[in-house]
Amino acid sequence: MNSKHHSRASRRRKERGNVVAYTVLSALFLFLAVGLGVDLSHFYLAKTELQNAADAAALAGASALTLPHPERITTAVDRAVDTMNLNKYNFDNRTFAAVMDTTAQRNLVRFAVNLDGPYISEDDAEGNPNIRFIRVTTPTVPVNMIFAVPILGTTQNLNAKAISGLS
Repeated sequence: MNSKHHSRASRRRKERGNVVAYTVLSALFLFLAVGLGVDLSHFYLAKTELQNAADAAALAGASALTLPHPERITTAVDRAVDTMNLNKYNFDNRTFAAVMDTTAQRNLVRFAVNLDGPYISEDDAEGNPNIRFIRVTTPTVPVNMIFAVPILGTTQNLNAKAISGLS
């Protein structure tokens, strides 16, 4: 009886190192999973902020499509770009002006007669009195990853599009 008790105790002492190794590995995977969750939630928050900026810009631009013909396209682009630049992304602390100047942002605003396009530039839309839809694309911006660098890389580039128009 005594020899059985002795052999069990020595086996447990040998297995104690395995428990520590499994605990360390489990903690490592837990921290990696939490880090991936943090980065993915940051990624989705940034995408939502970009989409909100695009939606607001498209609605602001569409409000100008009811103006008289000579000034409506230019005013629509002005309103869209101004409204887009009132919004921020990346935890509400980065502006689009830091990524792209407003002159280049004007090229991200397109117009169409029909919802499914084709979408044309501001200059091409100026002469068309039938324009009813505006599409705004935000500048492509980098979103930094902190914990998920081995999986997602150091940055992910995001943008968002929104279409609005007259009904």
